[in-house]
Amino acid sequence: RLLLRMRGDPVVAAEGVRKTLQREIPGEQYVTVRPLRELVDDQRRSWQIGATMFVGFGLLALVVASVGLYGVISYNVAQRMHELGVRVALGAQPANIHGIVVGQGMRFALAGIALGALIALGASRWLQPLLFHQSAQDPWVYAAVGGAMFIVAMAASAVPALRAAKADPNIALRSD
Repeated sequence: RLLLRMRGDPVVAAEGVRKTLQREIPGEQYVTVRPLRELVDDQRRSWQIGATMFVGFGLLALVVASVGLYGVISYNVAQRMHELGVRVALGAQPANIHGIVVGQGMRFALAGIALGALIALGASRWLQPLLFHQSAQDPWVYAAVGGAMFIVAMAASAVPALRAAKADPNIALRSD
């Protein structure tokens, strides 16, 4: 085997390289020239499929987490509508109500992020063989994932918070 580094498209230059090598290597009947990409694609394919599945499952987990958090916060807002209505009737501003609801969502999110990070750190020794030139305990990755989860949690709790802040206190107080 002989490996050549070339500039440009190797498929275009393959025939010229083959003819030159055919003249220079006297004992060979026929020289085959193929790009390295063709040789390693079969070995890389399983890793690419695995990486794609990891990304897909990660995105699915992010969607499930955001829908779940949205559901929990919405349910909690519906249960607390009487209390929130009393707060508005006593003079609470919509920003205060929004802060109460989003603050609760952020507490849920921070607890989930901390628990998830601890579980990921605990499982890192089993995940390390699946990673290529990447540490399973990279703090930048943990920070990026935690930040993404925090942003998603903020968005998921903002919708119920806006609904709670716009609630009519008369309707909320009469509902019980």
